[in-house]
This record gives sequence, C-alpha cells and structure tokens, in this order.
Amino acid sequence: MNMSRTALALASAACLLAVGSPALGASGAAAGTSAKPTHCVLVLDEVKTGESASDVHSYTCFSGSDASTRAAAAVPAAAQTELMTWAEHASYGGTYTKVYGSAGPCDAAGYSFSPNNYWSANLSSFLIDGGCNKSFLRGPRGNGSFTGDVPYVGDTLNDAVTYVKIWRG
Repeated sequence: MNMSRTALALASAACLLAVGSPALGASGAAAGTSAKPTHCVLVLDEVKTGESASDVHSYTCFSGSDASTRAAAAVPAAAQTELMTWAEHASYGGTYTKVYGSAGPCDAAGYSFSPNNYWSANLSSFLIDGGCNKSFLRGPRGNGSFTGDVPYVGDTLNDAVTYVKIWRG
C-alpha cells in the first residue's frame, strides 16, 4: 500500500479522531499524543430485532509503548468476547483494531456494522474469533465471503470495505 505523506497524515488523523460513519461516533482517541495509534478497541452491541446493524458501544485508540495494555483495559467487563482483529496490512501487519461484542459469542445472527473512515480505507486482513467462523464484506468494488481467518481480503476489498458481517454458520 503506497500512500503519500498527506494521505498517511489524513488517515492517521481519521483514526486518532475516530471520525467515520455515524455508527462509529467515537468515544475517544489517544489523549495527549500525536503518534499514529497502534492499538484500537471497538465494542459492538448486538443487532437488535428489526435492525440491520449492530450499535457501536465504543471505539477508542491508543499509541505509545503501553498502548496494548491500555487498549485491553478499555474493554468493558460486559464485552469480553473478542470477535475480530483487523489489520491494516496483509498477513495481519501494521496498525490494528480488536473488535469485541457485548452480546457474547457469535451466533447465527452475529454482528454487522460499517467500519469508520480509517478502517474503510485501510482494512487488508483480519483474524476471527469469539465463536464466529463466517464473514461477509462489502465495498465499492465488490463483495467477499470468507470462512475463518483472512490473511488478505483480496484486491477487490483491500482498503475498500464499507460493511462487515460476522456470524457462526
């Protein structure tokens, strides 16, 4: 992924400020730092009856040497089910976000949502967990269905994901 310095700065700012879809109205960013976040935590609520997407409970990013520890501490006790880990590069490299579910492990209904602007333009690979084993991604260039971990989302979805659904199938 080749990005100009301006594009990289904009992408970093987007993640720091967690500016994105209305569903991801951020709960905060790494306070007091201008470094690109390396560890983010996204907590989803269950998909409510009659709705098509999970509500976002919180989205917080951290940077610095203790970012991983602070990110883990940011997960509410009621949302300890890790569902996914997103990575900005193929083979799970670069900045990442851990996605947690507050409604427990995946079931047939699963979780679905739209990533914020940063992840919509940077998602390249992901690990799947929490009883989830199926995923569906949609983007402006096409769709993709996956089973298990995904070391590369493919050229059609790389850095172009506007919708994610995960479930146990």
